[in-house]
Amino acid sequence: MEWTPESLKAEIDYRQAALRADAADYRVGRRTHAVKRSWWRRWGHRTDPDAPGAGNDHREAA
Repeated sequence: MEWTPESLKAEIDYRQAALRADAADYRVGRRTHAVKRSWWRRWGHRTDPDAPGAGNDHREAA
């Protein structure tokens, strides 16, 4: 395939339009869906007995 300046510009415009559409969909999804807490936050605030303690262990050691 021969890449002419016109075809390169058309390809770049096509990809930028697709990226803008994806970004718009993502923004709409972020506004309408509940925020999911990160795995680190969920792991640190578990209720099972194997969960790490909530206190500052380094201060309690002294």
